[in-house]
Amino acid sequence: MRTTFLLLSMLLVLSMVSQAQTPTPMPVTFWVMDYYGNVYRLQDSMPTHTPTLAPTLSPTMTSTPSNTPSPTPTRTPLTGDLVIDLPGGVQMAFMCIPAGSFTMGSPSGESGRDSNEGPVHQVNIGYDFYMGKTEVTQAQWLAVMGSWPNRDPADYFFGLGDNHPAYFISWNDCQNFITEINKLGQGTFRLPSEAEWEYACRAGTSTRFFFGDSLECDNSCEDCAAGVLSGNRTDYMWYCGNKSPYGSKPVGGKLPNAFGLYDMHGNVWEWCQDYYHDSYDGAPADGSAWESPSARRVIRGGSWYYDARLCRSALRDGNLPASRGNLLGFRVVRTP
Repeated sequence: MRTTFLLLSMLLVLSMVSQAQTPTPMPVTFWVMDYYGNVYRLQDSMPTHTPTLAPTLSPTMTSTPSNTPSPTPTRTPLTGDLVIDLPGGVQMAFMCIPAGSFTMGSPSGESGRDSNEGPVHQVNIGYDFYMGKTEVTQAQWLAVMGSWPNRDPADYFFGLGDNHPAYFISWNDCQNFITEINKLGQGTFRLPSEAEWEYACRAGTSTRFFFGDSLECDNSCEDCAAGVLSGNRTDYMWYCGNKSPYGSKPVGGKLPNAFGLYDMHGNVWEWCQDYYHDSYDGAPADGSAWESPSARRVIRGGSWYYDARLCRSALRDGNLPASRGNLLGFRVVRTP
């Protein structure tokens, strides 16, 4: 991953709570959380004093939020251009994204731009496709797969509930999900290409976000006018400016773009099919995935934990296909 995008926050996980009178120090396991929410164990060590700090992921947290989902006695039927039925009465909604052309990437003068967002180039998507109205939810993941591939969200405090996005999901896990959902006879599903993702996110716009440039405040956690659409940034996306309570947020809680898609900016990063490259030199211009091999796969959209700058329409990065993190999720497309 790019070092310019690497933000580390140390997480102390105490093996047990030691009392002040305990003569023998208890071991402490040190972990580091990276930009994508991947958590890595560094080492075990023996403290020289009795620890007094409670485990924390953010200096702004004053308490550990409850991870108990709100009761949902009945499911509300989903709406969309296409709604499919999953096992257990769970549904998944899709919006039809019309064929069209757009300018992919960001111009050199765009505020918050990174060099990997160029060169700007024209892409022609000559076909309609259906894109998930929201990120794949925890209920949808479990309806298709039956269990979590690794970490269970119930064991953490990054958002829990049927309508929260699935996270701790790797690119490889996405492929397993796609294999299983394609067995249901509801159509052919896949990850979006990076070009399809940006085209669907922009929904006919060329501004930094689908709601406008939002330049009246800085590129980090402040809130200000959206720019083109009415309201503020916080009306359209989950980012560090409104991440309290801590963790992911239920999908569809903000205003959608012109294609009817929710959470294209923020909430959780979304995997794309493409291999990641440091520029668009040689990228396909027809909307197809860039399958020229590299070590990483593309992620898009930013997350609830990070700056507004990192949630822009053109912002792109890559991660190892086996990586799982509390900021990594996905949405799927259906081929008509």
